[in-house]
Amino acid sequence: MKQHFLKALPAALVMALSATAAQAALPIDFGGYLRSGFGTSGEGGKESCFGLAGASSKYRLGNECETYAELKFGGEAFKAANGTTFRINTLVAFSVNQNQDWEQSDPSWREINVVADKIGTGILADARAWVGKRYYDRQDVHITDYYFWNNSGPGAGLENIDLGPAKLAYAIIRTADEKDSKRMALSHDFRFSGIKVNPDGELTVGLQYNQKRNAAGADPIASGHLLTFMHTQGNLLGGYNKVALQFGKGSAANTGGATLGATSNDKVTRLTEQLMIQPKGAWSGMATLVYEDRQTAGASSKWTSLGARPVYNFTDNYSLAVELGHDRVKPEDGETRQLTKLTIAPQLAAGPSFWSRPVLRAFYTYAKWNKAAQAAAAADTALSSTGVFGGKTNGSSMGFQVESWW
Repeated sequence: MKQHFLKALPAALVMALSATAAQAALPIDFGGYLRSGFGTSGEGGKESCFGLAGASSKYRLGNECETYAELKFGGEAFKAANGTTFRINTLVAFSVNQNQDWEQSDPSWREINVVADKIGTGILADARAWVGKRYYDRQDVHITDYYFWNNSGPGAGLENIDLGPAKLAYAIIRTADEKDSKRMALSHDFRFSGIKVNPDGELTVGLQYNQKRNAAGADPIASGHLLTFMHTQGNLLGGYNKVALQFGKGSAANTGGATLGATSNDKVTRLTEQLMIQPKGAWSGMATLVYEDRQTAGASSKWTSLGARPVYNFTDNYSLAVELGHDRVKPEDGETRQLTKLTIAPQLAAGPSFWSRPVLRAFYTYAKWNKAAQAAAAADTALSSTGVFGGKTNGSSMGFQVESWW
């Protein structure tokens, strides 16, 4: 009966049904990330997290007040006889303040794209083409969750183009005004990676140009550019060192993408360094340094951040992590703001590596800040005089956290 039914259908529809059935049988990859937990402040009441106004990040350990998760689903949709493959990628994320017992949160599609791999011959033999919404080659410091190079969003591109001494990637990413459909910018992102400059060392050079695409009558948008030099030293005490120097101007005076409200005089110079080591023995850890000189809307500020998270493993599964971080922000017209945070966290982890996850933690966090930091803090936040610590310039929190990726 099935054969008679299929004969009655148009040939194109039969082919579509057959293709759908074949795709439905393909294996689906499942990955993701999560962190969650709870805590309380040393004054009682809800947990407070410590961050400095004007700093673009905070030290994470024992200092995250949200449940956050990313769920990734994807799989190979088609593989041609010549080796070209098409892969579907999706990632949905949500974030909820941990002080809410009943969680109502709208999830966000952070990634939904298709990547075609091995799309040609010659320099395109291992190249990939993609279209959709994507986390685009993001670079971050793990212990602060600071994405210092992050041009993500809806776009399209070609990558892994073999130029011999370097691999070339080009992407065009859109930034749109959510409130005004007439305002839009396109970021043209060129990256040359894998440039061998020393044993186990590679250089990546990035150039981003922002093109304004306003419709008639829309508020003006500044163009801009971001130049990035990043050196990665591998095979270093079981880990790596990564240092990035960035120069941005106009709407690209940020970490990537386009700031639609920027002026043509906005600019930024940024140095970001991170060292991750795992020598033989019980120790591992990460340290970071950030220096940023920024001018926004005619006002300048300088941000300096220095911190480290050493971890000592008593056994393969039991460890102690300690994180000490200091942030300093000096506005052009104003007092210097300072915040120092210390966390001690005994851990039960899936292994002895710095990157072993899942990990279950108990934590105690102590922070101290100055009056300038208190005055600049947003109302009701930890450093504010209207927050849980009142007029004090120090405070603590304690609690439990789980973190995992897979």
